[in-house]
Amino acid sequence: MTDMTDIIVPPYHVQSTALKLKNGFPYFAHHDSISSLWAQKWRPPCEHGIYPFSDGNVLDFDPIFQELIEMSGDSSDILFRPDDYASAFFPAAEQLVKSAEKSEEEGDIEKARDLYLRAAAVYRIARFPINRSKVTQLAWERGKGAYLKGGRCLSPPNIAVEIAFTHADTSAGDQNVPIQAYLRIPKGEMPANGWPILLFICGLDAYKTDNTSRMQVHADRGFATLSFEIPGTGDCPAAPNDPTSPDRLMSSVLDWVSSNASEYGLNIARIVARGISTGGYYAIRIAHTHAERLFAVVAQGGSCHHMFDVAWIGAQNQMEYPFALADALAYKFGYRGPDPLAAYAADAGKFSLLDAGLLNKRSCRLLLINGMEDSIFPIEDNFIVARRGVNKDLLARGNRSHMGNPGGEDIVYTWLDEVIAGMP
Repeated sequence: MTDMTDIIVPPYHVQSTALKLKNGFPYFAHHDSISSLWAQKWRPPCEHGIYPFSDGNVLDFDPIFQELIEMSGDSSDILFRPDDYASAFFPAAEQLVKSAEKSEEEGDIEKARDLYLRAAAVYRIARFPINRSKVTQLAWERGKGAYLKGGRCLSPPNIAVEIAFTHADTSAGDQNVPIQAYLRIPKGEMPANGWPILLFICGLDAYKTDNTSRMQVHADRGFATLSFEIPGTGDCPAAPNDPTSPDRLMSSVLDWVSSNASEYGLNIARIVARGISTGGYYAIRIAHTHAERLFAVVAQGGSCHHMFDVAWIGAQNQMEYPFALADALAYKFGYRGPDPLAAYAADAGKFSLLDAGLLNKRSCRLLLINGMEDSIFPIEDNFIVARRGVNKDLLARGNRSHMGNPGGEDIVYTWLDEVIAGMP
C-alpha cells in the first residue's frame, strides 16, 4: 500500500478510501476490469438493493455481468462502447417485462409491480451512467415504460405529469417541449394547509425512474414529491451547455406547482427541494437563485466550483465512480465533437457558482451534506458554500464517501421533517 501522505493535490482533501495512487490521486481497482467492477464495486449494493440497483434483483444481474466479462474479454474498454455494453442487458429486461405482463393478466398485481420495477432496474444499468447512444436511449425509453407500469401500483401511485417549459429560451439551446416529471401524493388525511412538496432534483445517472425508495420514504413522511431530471440527462429539455438554463427550468417547475396546488392539495408556502450528487450542484444554485420561492433545500453530494478544476476532471475517471465519470459529465454538459473531454475541461469553469457570484446572494435555508472521503466531487466545495451567507447547515461526514452514506439518507429525512415542523 502506498503511503497516503504522498497525495499532494491542493486544495483537495486527501481521500483515504483508496489503496492505490495514480498521478497523485486515489485510484480504485474496480476500473481494471468488468469482473472487478462487478465483484468489488457493484455486486454488494446489488445484493442489498442499494442504488444504483434499487428495485433490482441480484439474480437478474449475475448472468448479465458474466456475459459482459466473456464478451469483453474482461476488459473495461467495453464501458466506452455504450451500444455494445447496453446490448447485454436487453434479453433479461425483456423477459422480466413479459413475466410482469403475465402476472398482471393473472391478477397478481403485486408480483407484476415488482417484476416491472426489476425490468426498469435492468434497463437503468444498461444505459448507465447516461443515455448517450442509440441503444442506451432505447434502454431509457423502455425502462420508463416498465417503470410507469410498475409505478402505478405503488402506494401512493406514481403519476407522470407534463410541466410546460414556460421559461424556455430556444435561442440559448432549450427545447420547447414539456418537462417530464413524476408526482406522488401521500395517502391519508391531508394537512389543513395542504401537503408540503419536495422537488426531487435527479443526478447524473439517477433519473426520475430510479428513486422509488427515496420517494417512498418522503411520501410516507407526508411530502408530496415531484421528481425531474437535470440539464443534459433523461428527458430534461433545458440546455445542457448554458449555465443559466436550470434557472429557467426551476422557474417553470415552480410556476407549475403554484398553478396546480389546489388540484393536488399542495402547500406552496412549504416547497422544499432535494438534489442528489450532480443534482446537488443544481440544488445549491436554486437555493440562491430562487430563495424567495423555496422554504428549504438539501444539497446531498453536491458541488459548486472545484469540481470544474482541470486537475480534478483529469482524475475523475480513476476514482470512486464506477464508470468514466469525467466523460459522462462532459456529455451531460453538452460537449460532443472529436475530443469532448478536453473541450469540457477547458471550458468547465463557466459553470462555477463561485465565479458566477451566485454564492454571495441570499439563500433560503440550505443543508449541505456529503462525505469527507468523496472522490466524485471535492468536499471543499461544500465548505465554499457554507462560508458564504447565512441559513446554511454543513455536515461533512467523516469516514464516508459520496453523498455521506451510509447514514446520510436518514439525516436528510430527519432534517427536512424538522424544518417543516418549524424546529431549529
